[in-house]
Amino acid sequence: MKKINSLLPLILLVVLLFGCDRTKQSVIPSGKTIKIGVIGPMSGPEKALGLDSMEGLQTALLMHPYLHNGDALELVVEDDKNKPERTVKDFRKLVTEDKVSAIILLSASASALAVNSIADNYHIPVLVLLATHPGISKDTKFVSQLCFDNIFQGKVAALFVRDELLIERAAVFINPDSSYSSSLADEFMRKFRSIEGQIVDVIPVTAHTVDFEKIVSLLRDQDIQLLYLPVTAGDVVNIARALKKIDWKPKVMGSDGLLTNVLDRYPESVHLLNGFFTIELYSKMDEKSSYAEKVLKFFRSHYKTRDSIYPAAGFEGTTLLMDVMNRCKNPAENECINTQLHNTTNFEGLMGKITIRANGKVQRPLIVNRIRENRLKLVVKVY
Repeated sequence: MKKINSLLPLILLVVLLFGCDRTKQSVIPSGKTIKIGVIGPMSGPEKALGLDSMEGLQTALLMHPYLHNGDALELVVEDDKNKPERTVKDFRKLVTEDKVSAIILLSASASALAVNSIADNYHIPVLVLLATHPGISKDTKFVSQLCFDNIFQGKVAALFVRDELLIERAAVFINPDSSYSSSLADEFMRKFRSIEGQIVDVIPVTAHTVDFEKIVSLLRDQDIQLLYLPVTAGDVVNIARALKKIDWKPKVMGSDGLLTNVLDRYPESVHLLNGFFTIELYSKMDEKSSYAEKVLKFFRSHYKTRDSIYPAAGFEGTTLLMDVMNRCKNPAENECINTQLHNTTNFEGLMGKITIRANGKVQRPLIVNRIRENRLKLVVKVY
């Protein structure tokens, strides 16, 4: 376990040095702290989810060191290695031993679904930052999503490739053992077929799939125009390598987090993604608002990191939670935090307004990007 405490003199110095709003400087510290649990993979293959997001969380606390009443937040961080059984164990510890008022979850869909089954038993609000499975906030009053879900993502992907790219024939790759991959592929195929698109082939990708060159060669022979790839970053890299070997250049649509994960785990192969489309929460190439520019400048003054979308989600999730707590008479009261979380309307995010509905689902912009020179270039923003 790792605790990140509010070191008031240090934070005040940082605030003065980097010029936060004078209104924030005028808050009188109360000397009290409120514990917020953070669960995510801080080690293991998916560590980028946790470590990169933590940079965003910490940036938010440096820019906004106190709530309106002068209380500070103390983050109690647990490393679940993105394993659902560890996520549940960490969740119970944070609630029963550390007495946190809310939990920010940085892990993927399988871990978020595991939390879904127990959150209501403890009446602890959970804000899921990056996981996209549509069942994460279903049948629970205490789990909310900051990210769009796979239903919205799959629908937008299908509409974009059919209406904007004029694709008629597509093939879909799927990791059959992944709830994330399966739900996203299913929604894409459902919507694509409903608008007179043809799914020519569905290719299951497992740990035993090795001959990607043969697979893509067969797809080329079937006159496929687009490959839809809601699969792991490693699988996308293998498919991209195979496409290069046979010199075939179909349109390719990836899913959220693709570029970030390839940069983290396969940086030597990121050039293979040039020209691919992908759907994200953010875009590196978009003209940013003055607020987003201010946050980015502050972030870069503290972190010299590779390009990643995860710090932005960490920042948004933390500032949103602080805004929610500021609306409570007692900002540590979990029931009030949960109620206000579900009453969030038009919160200022980095790429547009964020609203969380009563069912825990988010309403926010979704960005269709194209990867150019290892960066995300905005193609269209969808609300």
